[in-house]
Amino acid sequence: MKSKTIIHLRLIKLVTLTFALAIITGTIYSQESLKIATVDMSKTFDSYWKTTLSNNQIKEREADFNKIEQGMVDDIKLIQEEYSRLVQSAQDPANSAAKREEDTKKARLKAAENDRSLRSLSEYRQNKQRTMGEMRARLSKARVDEIKEVISAKAKQGGYDLIVNSAQNDTGLVLYTVGKNDLTKEVIEELNKEAPEEYKINKPAVVEPAPSATEK
Repeated sequence: MKSKTIIHLRLIKLVTLTFALAIITGTIYSQESLKIATVDMSKTFDSYWKTTLSNNQIKEREADFNKIEQGMVDDIKLIQEEYSRLVQSAQDPANSAAKREEDTKKARLKAAENDRSLRSLSEYRQNKQRTMGEMRARLSKARVDEIKEVISAKAKQGGYDLIVNSAQNDTGLVLYTVGKNDLTKEVIEELNKEAPEEYKINKPAVVEPAPSATEK
């Protein structure tokens, strides 16, 4: 599963666009020039420690579902193997008529049990998909809302009228930017300020340049 498991780009686009329009509405009629900044929502979302936490929670929940599902699949396999054995025994001329009749009845019961188990497995898988989908959507929205709060605070702090999404995978909001007033780094730092140690972003080590011949 990719790191963007719980990223819903449409949700991010909608939230950012709504946020931008809300600010524009309050300023457009004042005839004042807008002070604009950018935030890369995709990078911010991926860099937020709670996104990693949410992804881990999703993986754990899905693993629990998969474990139970595999148990159901294994049980069905045993039922089908038993059904095949009973059918073979019921058709074996070496067995007595009473034995063949008894195994025929057992095979019918086993077939009915197999049908019930297959229906239960299908329902379980549907419930799994629904539950996981709802969990991803809920956690994604929670993370976006938290990012939005920090962006709003940074916008007020810096006196910005408009914050736009500069993510390259979402061209619907920004077609060009020179990179000025990019708050992405500030927003990420604020979001990760109280991150637990295991969720902190490791900074790459600084490699010292090799001494030149004249320095030796």
